[in-house]
Amino acid sequence: MSELAKDIVEIIDVKPNKTKVIIKWIITISLSLITLAFIFGQFKSSFFNRLDRIEKSVDGSAKATIDLKNEMLINFKLVNDRIDKVYTDGSKAFDDFQQYNNKQLGVIIDYGSSNKDLLKRMLEINTIEKTKNVQNELEQAKRTNPKDSFNIKVRAIKNE
Repeated sequence: MSELAKDIVEIIDVKPNKTKVIIKWIITISLSLITLAFIFGQFKSSFFNRLDRIEKSVDGSAKATIDLKNEMLINFKLVNDRIDKVYTDGSKAFDDFQQYNNKQLGVIIDYGSSNKDLLKRMLEINTIEKTKNVQNELEQAKRTNPKDSFNIKVRAIKNE
């Protein structure tokens, strides 16, 4: 680089020797600064390219996390709705069974003084039938596959 500066300075026709030295130093310093700026720019450019890739990766991860959170909220709502449905169905079946038993007790009170054996047999058969109906409804609710109503998909986060 000093050879290049020497060549440039020698081409310039300046009489005083002091001015020649000053111009030589200015050109040398300028070329050095330009070279340093170029090297610094290349380093900074490659450094920022790596940072851009990291930033894109972080943005992709954040987006995937938000999508997963939204999907989980939807699926948790589906699970909660299904649990509420089971409670509601069970409560309704229990209320129906209680009402049915109350009606049977009313029949016992009304017709208890007449044919007791026939009345007891009728109540036993009706109770057994009603219990089977309640059990069948609860078994049917148990058999519904939870995978039909919701599905949580776990997937890898893709780096872009």
